[in-house]
Amino acid sequence: MSAKTQSSTRKKTSKHADSSSRARRDSRDTYGVRGAGATWQADFGMALNEDDLLFAVRREPVAHRTVFQVAHDIFNKWFTVEEVAENPDPNWSREVAKVLDDLNAKAVFTMAAVYERLFGWSFVALTYVDHGKDISKPVDSPQEIRELVAYSSLQASVQGSDEDKDPKSERFGLPVLYTLRRSGAAQTKLHFSRAIHWATRLVDHSWKGMSVLEILYDDITVWRNERWSLGQTLFRIASGFLDIILHGATKKQIEDFILQNELANLNTKTFLVHGDDKTAQFIGPAGKALNPEPYVKPVIESLSCGSRIPEAILRGAQAGALTGSEVNEREYFGFISSLQALYEPYIWDLIDRLMKTGQIRKVNDYRIVWLSGLELSEKDKAAVELQLAQARDLKTGWMTVDEIRAEQKLGPLPNGAGQVVLGVKKAEQQSFRGSPGGLSGADVGPFTWIVSRLRRKKKNENISS
Repeated sequence: MSAKTQSSTRKKTSKHADSSSRARRDSRDTYGVRGAGATWQADFGMALNEDDLLFAVRREPVAHRTVFQVAHDIFNKWFTVEEVAENPDPNWSREVAKVLDDLNAKAVFTMAAVYERLFGWSFVALTYVDHGKDISKPVDSPQEIRELVAYSSLQASVQGSDEDKDPKSERFGLPVLYTLRRSGAAQTKLHFSRAIHWATRLVDHSWKGMSVLEILYDDITVWRNERWSLGQTLFRIASGFLDIILHGATKKQIEDFILQNELANLNTKTFLVHGDDKTAQFIGPAGKALNPEPYVKPVIESLSCGSRIPEAILRGAQAGALTGSEVNEREYFGFISSLQALYEPYIWDLIDRLMKTGQIRKVNDYRIVWLSGLELSEKDKAAVELQLAQARDLKTGWMTVDEIRAEQKLGPLPNGAGQVVLGVKKAEQQSFRGSPGGLSGADVGPFTWIVSRLRRKKKNENISS
């Protein structure tokens, strides 16, 4: 008896333990900090790894927008490169654009920005034609850059022994060699002189930056739980549930009715036929369900603050859909413009290398002009044109016509006709009209003024005679 009792107790304890473990697991996978499902990688507040970041960017709309769409918006409209000189050569800009197009630089830079924003760092490997023995050696007498390839920490790494250990070196702590991993091929080393390293958010490491998702990850976890809970509420409760009454039924009859499984597929599109002994009705939340908006709003505000993307754009609102949408658009593209400035050094680095190989003509100085991604309405375009015309009209008070034309990239007027300040000329004409015996009314030229003076003088002589 004692043995049987002990066995029964052990079995009951084991069953209870399994049940408790399963309950904890179910709670964690549904309402806990890990999100909806066991595939959610990091707990709330935990350190992140590459798997966590990849899961977020694949499954979370906010993460995808913050990483992919922002990176694409940075380089979407691309840029022009202009020579900075007294007489800049416009052909040089076109030559640079052609070389960058041939290297597919826009696509490579966009992908490098995606990697850098997602993992905190990336680099662009340059395939050189040079005199170096192999890619693990420094670039030697470069002749041409033939290819650009973007790498992330998924395809490359830097071993501790491959960092610069010399405290007196300008590259102290930075990578000397990158280890490249390619599917179906052995690992190879790449010298830093054959790469352009990207990292715009350096915090506690010399060359590894912080992922843009780190600041958002906990809020994304909360947002994911809220979305999952809302979906479960709609699925389980919000549509109502069936309440069945078996009049005068015993417990055994109720259990038999359940086992018959007659109402397993009953929903609002099916029907039930029953007698007086059965009653069935759908009972919903009847207004007792919580309004999710007060809980959702703080999370969206926090995500907007961390990503610096306006709430309306984060939600996916289009221009004209919400009041102030144009303001949100300007704010967003102001944010994009600030990011473009962070990536300019990498563009300079590539152009300087292309000038060194002779693929681009050397110039003393140049600048990058980003093309705005903000699309103005026709009304706004007309308003801008009017303001520019008014500004140019004001400049005629102190600038010559040729100087104003030069600002519009137009040549001077022939025969020196543009070497006049219209404002000064008008002032002189006003002084003629305001002088004693001067003309009044419409604007007159110098010849008309002289003829008028001669006629007035002759009239005065006739009166005196």
